[in-house]
Amino acid sequence: MDASNGSKPQEQMLPVDNATVPYWRTELHELDEHRTTEELPAECDIAIIGAGMTGVSTAYHISKLAGDNTPSVVILEARQLCSGATGRNGVGKSTTSYKTLSY
Repeated sequence: MDASNGSKPQEQMLPVDNATVPYWRTELHELDEHRTTEELPAECDIAIIGAGMTGVSTAYHISKLAGDNTPSVVILEARQLCSGATGRNGVGKSTTSYKTLSY
């Protein structure tokens, strides 16, 4: 930690080389390393940071809502599909509505 402002030095920023791998990610799927292009495009209409549930869902809904006028969308991910917070937290999604929970 930097004593002056409490932040981590640049060399300790994510992604780290020895990240913890959840047991459900020990056997990767072919989509984990999927790319539609060899190189990143020089420009796009929409850039989405992260290929977790939120990023992938955003790209999906953009494509569905846009219809025939789908914009150029690029998803940027530091590692593999759902390997960040989504993968560590088991996605954290439930089909139960908060309104149905008893307090």
